Amino acid sequence: MPAKKSASAKKPSRKPLSAAAEAFIKNKAAKSKYTPGQLRAIYKRGQGAYLSSGSRNVSMDAWARGRVNAAVKGKATVMKADGDILKKKRKA
Repeated sequence: MPAKKSASAKKPSRKPLSAAAEAFIKNKAAKSKYTPGQLRAIYKRGQGAYLSSGSRNVSMDAWARGRVNAAVKGKATVMKADGDILKKKRKA
C-alpha cells in the first residue's frame, strides 16, 4: 500500500523574514510612528493573509509589504484588521 501524501506538503508556509524584509521594516519604522516590532507583526499577518487567500497573482513578500505600507499610510481596512497591534505603545 503506497503512503499517502499529506496535503500540507504542497501548501506554501509562512517564511522567516529575509534580510531584505527586515531592512524594509526598519526603513518604514524610521519614517513612521510605529516600532519595527509592530510592523514586523503586521508583515507576518500579511504572510498569513496571503496563505489564506485564493489569490496567487503576487508574491507572499509583496502581499506582506503592501499590508505594511497600508498600515503606515493609515488605510482604514488595515487599521480595522491590525488595530490591536497599532494601538499598542507607539514611538515617542
